[in-house]
Amino acid sequence: MTLAESRREFYLEELKNREEGNLNGIPLFYSFPKLGSVIKTIPRGYPILLTANSGIGKTQSWIGIFVYNIYNMKRNHPELNLNVKLLIVLLEDTKEMFIDRLYSMLFWNMYRMIVDADELHSRNEAPLSKEVSSKLSEVEKEIDFILDDCEIIDSVYNPTGIYKWARTISIQYGEHKYVQKNFTSEDGEVKPTDVYSHYEQKDPNLQVLMIVDNLNNLAQERIDGRLLSERETINMWTRNYCRLQITKHWHWSMVNIIQQTAESETQQFDYKGNNSIEKVKPTLSGLGNSKECQRDHFLVIGIFAPNRYAIERYNNFDITKLGDNFRSLIILKSNLSATNKEIPFYFNGACSLLRELPKPGGVIDNTMEKLNEILK
Repeated sequence: MTLAESRREFYLEELKNREEGNLNGIPLFYSFPKLGSVIKTIPRGYPILLTANSGIGKTQSWIGIFVYNIYNMKRNHPELNLNVKLLIVLLEDTKEMFIDRLYSMLFWNMYRMIVDADELHSRNEAPLSKEVSSKLSEVEKEIDFILDDCEIIDSVYNPTGIYKWARTISIQYGEHKYVQKNFTSEDGEVKPTDVYSHYEQKDPNLQVLMIVDNLNNLAQERIDGRLLSERETINMWTRNYCRLQITKHWHWSMVNIIQQTAESETQQFDYKGNNSIEKVKPTLSGLGNSKECQRDHFLVIGIFAPNRYAIERYNNFDITKLGDNFRSLIILKSNLSATNKEIPFYFNGACSLLRELPKPGGVIDNTMEKLNEILK
């Protein structure tokens, strides 16, 4: 069978899979129509990099996009037969902090209530209200619904340790195959040796999505007695493990989170003293010494918060009204779509809320009180 014939057969297999009611990847267009019109689906084996400056809400953003998207589809579109496992590596938060964020996200989704971590832990002047505490059990059920498909680790920090953890889990979902090949040693002796061939998943419709938050907190690896730099450690993870093993051979999808450099956060001005917006937006070059790692990803998404730089209008949106609740998702690199596309989002970090905004004007510019109309 030729390579072209093999691919043709694969296309027909995927068509049959859809006709049988299964999915080829994780769709985005059910939860995020505008983003989904650009990046329609997260295919198997797809490496993604999400980047933003510090304090922008990177953790809340990946929860609000990827975790919410999977939860929304499984809960509201059971006919899709979405079969996903989430592997979450927390290099900054603890498991408990992640669960707190899920509670906050679900309080909004279920009751349209903003209940942040301070309120959940009764850290405010007033303790947790009965209105909230009475709903904890119902929210808990939805948290368990999410966690049933999650594996979470917050105690391993180096690339090799994370890879070994993931590989141990991979054995639950499938089998790593080897073939025997003959190698001739220097003395001419022929020795049969097992060589890695491929990974076979037990359930062909299962999609595994692995998220690592964030790469800047990776513990530096030591190889042959030499301590690798932060750049070398990040590259080791994204190239040796993510790109060449996890996504290429296992066909798991990957979302790596990384911070822009401190230099890219510095406000810069034009000759008239106005903010130079393009200088403070996330970019591929803003990855600094770690910019090589973007080569290992098919999709790079930047998250921009113009309010942070006292920008009053951005892409015709009135930031003086939206304030820190405005985020722009920028497609910095993609092998599936056009790049430099921007999708405007309403953001609330207290409950990991991200919802697509309509075109500027009308409800957005007239009054913030009507935001509930678009936050359904």
